[in-house]
Amino acid sequence: MKKTLLASLGLTLMLSTSASVALAEEANPVPVAKESTLTSVLEYNEQEPNDSFEQANYFFIGDAVIGTLGKEVQGGWEAYDVFKIKAFRSNEVQFIIEGNKYPDSWMELTLYDSNGKRIKRSKNAQYSLNADLEKGKEYYLAVDVPGLQPGGNVFYYKISTEVIR
Repeated sequence: MKKTLLASLGLTLMLSTSASVALAEEANPVPVAKESTLTSVLEYNEQEPNDSFEQANYFFIGDAVIGTLGKEVQGGWEAYDVFKIKAFRSNEVQFIIEGNKYPDSWMELTLYDSNGKRIKRSKNAQYSLNADLEKGKEYYLAVDVPGLQPGGNVFYYKISTEVIR
């Protein structure tokens, strides 16, 4: 009889606690952000060759791409990478490059319009570039290392983007 009474009391206590928690969650729901921004939807590796505007890899705002400069790839020396971007909205975008930085050499980002005219370049050793992109237009983003020579430093990098406004 004691076992039955203890089991009944235990079950009652457990059910009342569970019900109280459920009611509290309904009364105080967790707020959900109406707008959220994702840092990277996809992350992928560059595809060689992508050393010119004609061979540029597509790169989408919100994605991240991983690449290398300063290595021998497919019989050629990798010193310059180009990515093609299509702006689906007008936004100010920050391009961020993460990777190696040496005292005597660093990577630079350069943004070009669809005709190959330079729009903007990152400053010395600054690993980001902000630019206003217009809806419907195509752009090229180039990654290079000024003065990079065969047999010198190897640069492993990741480019990501963030919409600022």
